[in-house]
Amino acid sequence: EGCLPPPSPPPPSPPPLTCNDLAGRTEIPHKSCRKADPGDCSSIFTWKDAASGVARLCHGPEPGSSKCSGQLVSGCTPPSVPPFAPPPTPPPPSAPPPLTCSDLAGRIEIKKCKKADSEACHDYYEVKDAAKHKYKLCYAKGGKSKCARRRSMICFPTSAPTAAPTAAPTSAPTSEPASPSPPRTPPFSPGGAPKLPPSVPPPQPPLPPSPPPSPPPCGVRIEFDRDESEAHHVSDINNLGGFPGPSPTATAAACDGAFGTGVEPPPGGCPCGCGCVCSGLAPAPGTPQQLRFSKVASLYDGSHQTEPVRVLDLILTNETEYTPWSSMRNGREGKRLGEVSVAANTDTRFKFRFADSNDTDGTPVAVAYGFDFCLFDIDTGVGGSLVESVEACGSLNYFHHGGGKNGIPEGRGYLCDNIKVDGYLEITTPSAGCTLVTGLREGTGADNPATWDDVVVDPDGDLTCEAYDMCPSSGVSGFARGPGDRVVDIQTCATDGSEEAGLFPSSIDVSPWLRGKPMRYTMPKFVCFTFPAGTSSFELTYRVGLGASAPYYGRNFFFSGASVIAPDDACGSSPA
Repeated sequence: EGCLPPPSPPPPSPPPLTCNDLAGRTEIPHKSCRKADPGDCSSIFTWKDAASGVARLCHGPEPGSSKCSGQLVSGCTPPSVPPFAPPPTPPPPSAPPPLTCSDLAGRIEIKKCKKADSEACHDYYEVKDAAKHKYKLCYAKGGKSKCARRRSMICFPTSAPTAAPTAAPTSAPTSEPASPSPPRTPPFSPGGAPKLPPSVPPPQPPLPPSPPPSPPPCGVRIEFDRDESEAHHVSDINNLGGFPGPSPTATAAACDGAFGTGVEPPPGGCPCGCGCVCSGLAPAPGTPQQLRFSKVASLYDGSHQTEPVRVLDLILTNETEYTPWSSMRNGREGKRLGEVSVAANTDTRFKFRFADSNDTDGTPVAVAYGFDFCLFDIDTGVGGSLVESVEACGSLNYFHHGGGKNGIPEGRGYLCDNIKVDGYLEITTPSAGCTLVTGLREGTGADNPATWDDVVVDPDGDLTCEAYDMCPSSGVSGFARGPGDRVVDIQTCATDGSEEAGLFPSSIDVSPWLRGKPMRYTMPKFVCFTFPAGTSSFELTYRVGLGASAPYYGRNFFFSGASVIAPDDACGSSPA
């Protein structure tokens, strides 16, 4: 009695970890192991000071704890590039339900979907441009307290959409039948003059007539999420250059790992690219060596209808030797853009051609109208390695934010004069009729766009040209990012000014991982080429520069068509 309890035994010491235990681990962006997945502590690490070779190796969880612990080890050789393949692009936000123009009938116009009754989102729509028959349908999005809106679409309703009704004045209900009131003496003002009853307001003048309808759409629209569903993906073929990628026709779709730092790739490359060492992955017998995107090109001929007159496939083949870093990145799985992986220190000339969806031979089909084809996220890796460039020959024009060959073309209202590409893209003419675009600015996987809406503005929405140069309330725009926080682009408005300081809004039209981050990390790094009417195929050459060290890694190219049909693509005319 009165004795103290025996002291608790000391906690067990962490396992003896050394720099040898760094091999095969994955770096996390957080500085603390406590933020790592507790079910996978032993495969995670973070740099305490990469320049000095001090790493924090995660382990645990320890008894009585639900989080990973960390142990510092020194003397490690920091890799000049991350010891893992570039991080995959996070999946885009869940797609809205497959709404069509037929869903416009009976809806009520509202200025913003997010202001609609969240219990009846499907009763409302926004007008994007009535003269051009562009509308946005509201819908309920899981987990959200406000209505969301579908991307704008061109509709030609047989009857005008329902306008928001004006409520007629009604009398207050009474619990008993009204009885006749006795005559009342008119009230008087202090001066003795009787007060006149309020006059009835004059009838409102009739509303002005609606503007005349714009001509029906005419031209080509290339979209990898044409119907915002996976229905057409099942017909895709993903076997570019004989390197299998994610596809319903593949017998497996998994990576066994990636080559670690300092490991030289074997001669001839790897079965799926050395960023995805794979086994047991093979396309179905007889699968052609191509990347075929099913039903992504819609043709409109100017007739009065809402649906395209024809939908074509887009087929991609390599015309010169092709080596991917990871062919598991090829295709459009989980994305609204097309994507192709290219290994470091290689260049490949690719041919894109249009073909009828029912033609298994892929015979080229000439399209009657000019069209825009765009390339996104043209930049460099950490430290200026792995420089991306793309060359196009035979195009009529090129354009981007801030200008182009002949300035910003007419009808591209989604571009901004104030978003400059100087310091982001270098554009040269290596030979007659050819344009070479080279990335100049460092980028990371967290900057990658996944949709057309991630790189262009919506003048009627939250993402505007003015927002690009708006200083955040904190006064600081940007942060250190990438492996070891080695990509530093931080702007303090008080000293650096607010030019390029704007942040992406928290909008449903922007990919989640971009929201709240500087727009300059993503928006200036794309270019579009305009190809002439009658084009059945075109070629682009992708180049990736040297990596810093073995296995040298690689980059991913993103592409799509412009999501709108330009006015100069009207029937009977050629694009400028």
